[in-house]
Amino acid sequence: MKQFKIYSTLLLIAVLFSFNSCSSEPASPGDAIAKTYDLIKIKKFKKVAAMYVSRDGIKLSDEESKKLEGLAGMAYTEFEKNDGIKNVEIIEDNINEDGKTSKVKFKVHFNNGDTKNEKANLIEIDGDWFIKL
Repeated sequence: MKQFKIYSTLLLIAVLFSFNSCSSEPASPGDAIAKTYDLIKIKKFKKVAAMYVSRDGIKLSDEESKKLEGLAGMAYTEFEKNDGIKNVEIIEDNINEDGKTSKVKFKVHFNNGDTKNEKANLIEIDGDWFIKL
């Protein structure tokens, strides 16, 4: 059970962001997810960690960020077992009525043909979308 939780967390980390370049800020919650996965594909784990905030929308501590970087590295290793990530398909990208939170459903497509359905909660802070842990 513990191993499943680690893999799920790693997969979630990897999911976030595939359609934007690594230097641009995500314009939508779905873009943030795609960007996160793109960053994992190119092993930019520190930037992946910067895409996350606490459940309350607070920036992660240095210690928390370092742990997340490690998890992103583990996610990369797991994704490579599926021959890497082909793409991330955003299934549902709905911004809640408050305009500041969102629930995104997406599917990760791997190069070996496997897929994985995922979902994530995001929050908008100062115009940018972040994934809530």
